[in-house]
Amino acid sequence: MRLASKNPRLDLFALIALACGGLVLLAVISRPYWRDVALGHTDFLSFYAGGRLAFTPDLYDPQQAMAEQLRAAQVMGEGTYFIRMPWFAAALWPLARLPYIPAQFIWQALLIGGLVTFVILWPRPSLAIRATILCYSLPALMNLRMGQDVPLLLACMAVSLALLHRGKPLIAGLVLSLTLAKFHLFLPLFPAVLLARRWRLAAGLFGGATFLMTTSFLVNGPDWPRRFLAAISDPATTPRVIVTPSFYYFIHGAPVARNLTIAAIGIVLLILYLYVARKDVEFLIAAAPLVMLPLLPHAGAYDCLLLAPLALIALDAGSREAKIAGALLLIPITYFVAWSVSSWSMLIPILDVALLALCAMPPLSAKLIGTADVGRHQIASTL
Repeated sequence: MRLASKNPRLDLFALIALACGGLVLLAVISRPYWRDVALGHTDFLSFYAGGRLAFTPDLYDPQQAMAEQLRAAQVMGEGTYFIRMPWFAAALWPLARLPYIPAQFIWQALLIGGLVTFVILWPRPSLAIRATILCYSLPALMNLRMGQDVPLLLACMAVSLALLHRGKPLIAGLVLSLTLAKFHLFLPLFPAVLLARRWRLAAGLFGGATFLMTTSFLVNGPDWPRRFLAAISDPATTPRVIVTPSFYYFIHGAPVARNLTIAAIGIVLLILYLYVARKDVEFLIAAAPLVMLPLLPHAGAYDCLLLAPLALIALDAGSREAKIAGALLLIPITYFVAWSVSSWSMLIPILDVALLALCAMPPLSAKLIGTADVGRHQIASTL
């Protein structure tokens, strides 16, 4: 999608005006939460506590985490325990040496930097359109409000793809391995790079993941996997009010039947993803989270931001149906409806599945492969 007009400058001014309108809209929506963010009453509490406890056996101890939060911000976040791998806590350790409020503002600056990096480096559609769309993104606002790190994952995806297009697949894989911060959302990447026979990308991805796992053992001892699994299995870490892009809480009946249904959906989505990812590197990186988001019990509203990369690709190169699905996942009204009207709660996971399916259909696949030929030949020559 490109600006096509006899007066491109006028189009650009129109987009700037639209972007300013979006920022005003998000500012109005978020106004009741400004004080909470300023005081650091966000999920950064859990990250800060994890950084403080990084090299101790108490990393996954809820009582110690709450004590650190209370000392830092005079408040304890319900269910906001540290549930990331130890390497992530070690990465936060320098930030956690600072007083809490300055650390919180630096973290927010990093999140904004992640969003800006994604907008600048993601290849589709034009920069002006990408920036304008982001200015209306409720999931982006949710991440800043909650202090979640999804913008940094978007930046990793964009940087990795940019490195691939510059013929540096090994470094691209190393950068992409940082998505291990939310490994459950990016697991399809690992079989995809192997099936696509992108060996240098795979070397970087698997090598980076091995380094991060090894670092976790060095940081928190040989028994961290047991304590980590216990932490992520704790029901207290799942929000009481579920606002989620997952089907998990909408499938009723016996747990066995629900799990079988989720597994069946997951198998179909994974097959679709792997089929197209073999041929197109943009799809390989952009679509991996869309396989996992509809399946997981611990996927939050802020994770919907990971729908944006594939939605932008569809908006630029998709069939009419794919463009519609992509546009619906990029505009704020969709999230207003899904998050406010209980009978429409399944809208986001339905659109997720629809977008992935539409992008796997031959028309989009052929167009993506055709328009990416030059870039892919350059990438292939370095593998």
